[in-house]
Amino acid sequence: MNDSPHFQQNFGDGHQGNIFASQGGVQNVYLESMKNHFQNGLRALKGEMYAKAVTEFEESLADATKAGADETAEGRHDLASAHFHAALAMLNGRPPGDRVPEQIKRVESHLVQAAKFDDPIVPHQANVLWAVVQDDYYRANGMRVKEPIAGDFPESLYALSQSELQPLVEHLKSAQGAAWEALTRRAVEFGMKPAVSQEDTPVTRVHDPGRAEAVKKYFIPTPRLRTAAPAVTALVGCLAMLGFAAALHNIASVVFVAGIYFAGRWGWRQFTVYQRYRKRLAEAEPKPADEQMDAWLAEDVEILRSQAGDRVRLNPLNEDEGGDLVYPVQAVVGIPAEGATGAKGLRIRRGHDRRWRANHYDVLILFLTNDLISLYRCTLDFHTGEPVYEELTERHYRDIVGVSSNRVPVPQVITDLFKALDSLTAEAGAQPDEQKYADLSFAQTFTMSIVSGERIELNTGFGDTIGSDNQIAWASNSRALNIIKKMVRARHTSN
Repeated sequence: MNDSPHFQQNFGDGHQGNIFASQGGVQNVYLESMKNHFQNGLRALKGEMYAKAVTEFEESLADATKAGADETAEGRHDLASAHFHAALAMLNGRPPGDRVPEQIKRVESHLVQAAKFDDPIVPHQANVLWAVVQDDYYRANGMRVKEPIAGDFPESLYALSQSELQPLVEHLKSAQGAAWEALTRRAVEFGMKPAVSQEDTPVTRVHDPGRAEAVKKYFIPTPRLRTAAPAVTALVGCLAMLGFAAALHNIASVVFVAGIYFAGRWGWRQFTVYQRYRKRLAEAEPKPADEQMDAWLAEDVEILRSQAGDRVRLNPLNEDEGGDLVYPVQAVVGIPAEGATGAKGLRIRRGHDRRWRANHYDVLILFLTNDLISLYRCTLDFHTGEPVYEELTERHYRDIVGVSSNRVPVPQVITDLFKALDSLTAEAGAQPDEQKYADLSFAQTFTMSIVSGERIELNTGFGDTIGSDNQIAWASNSRALNIIKKMVRARHTSN
């Protein structure tokens, strides 16, 4: 056989099928596949598609073994680099402390392999990442820290050039410990800006200074129109009678004086009523439009989604985008029961579009991964757009008995609230709704039942029929219900 490195020998079976080429004893097909997977992994990593990047790097490593890539210096560099980049991608763009033990073990396994190769660059990259993992995962959690895998950390850090340090700077988020602090200082020396976690870049809103007052007015009944005409008429009548009394100067003047007294008293009462009307009108108007209320709610929920992702320690992107989720983040919005934590002074009103709005909302944000649902729930003070009560829970799909949308009798606490609102409307002399709130028979609820008997329940509408005009002014509740049902059903079936 010709030993020239350019000699190529084809093997075939005489039929259409795979043909393998051998070059210097190394199968070209595997070498080419190894390099293709590696480049695909780098592209996925650059696009922060971390799950895809891990798959591509590990495919590259599998092909490298078949191709015997460790027989050349270039091949050994590619092998070491694939191990390092696979470990970096496994952190999913998050601090190491956010990962679970199984993930950290895989990261460490790749880093140990990367450090074994006699390469001038990659072992130092692996050693730097190893040090950050030890600080942010082990030391931060009170566990024993392992020894460096490739010499002293400072030596490895300063052995890397700007381009060699760049992957760590771009794909590691703000971590705890001295290693991360040293890494960020070195990055700044190179003129690079290290990535930061959501804790360091909180989502901010542009607060509308008039929002709190506008929301308050939305729920105050607008009084029925009144004018100053009765009071003005009484005043004119009094002046006329006064003129007649002054002109007559006889017994008839007494009649006009009496008329002035009674007309004046009646006119004063009408003036007082008109003044009270003006005060109530100023308290109730101008109201924000239904569309403005909905825009504020959409903004609030979007900010809660962003903040909740960090609270539950998940990357809130889909897996194909490098995140932890199998579906986009879902939000269910309901109306809390009167007296619920953080919902003091609850007010509810139907808008012109027949949808329900409230000055406090019960918001449930759901993060669906392959194995469990992480839930963030809060009571939202709609005057400020800020949560006043928060809770975090996690549920395995196997623990969820069912997810449903139910039509149930209106809870007594809500009925009592409706009666109070009807009384306020009547007291203000406002134009009542077509039907008194207290006469509504049914509540629409979103319910998640847990095997322990616990129920997560939100009121999502009120009315006598099931329809969009009886729902809360949040259109995504039905979609969230369908997605969660689908995931629970799929996981129960697979188990």
